Amino acid sequence: MLSGVQGMVGETAMVTRAIEGAHQPGRIRARGEEWLAIPLNPSERIEVGTSVLVADIERGLLVVYPIDE
Repeated sequence: MLSGVQGMVGETAMVTRAIEGAHQPGRIRARGEEWLAIPLNPSERIEVGTSVLVADIERGLLVVYPIDE
């Protein structure tokens, strides 16, 4: 089992600060912690309160996309 940021891939999280695109990271809450995140689709905006899935890690940022619950 991976820990730290590498262990976040595949985790679900909640957006706590809007993600405005690849150049304007937002924040997500997962595992009781806040993490910086960017969208999988570089031009996508993800609103606060959206559930997301962590797809990858890029330059220390979590790469996420919205999911339907």
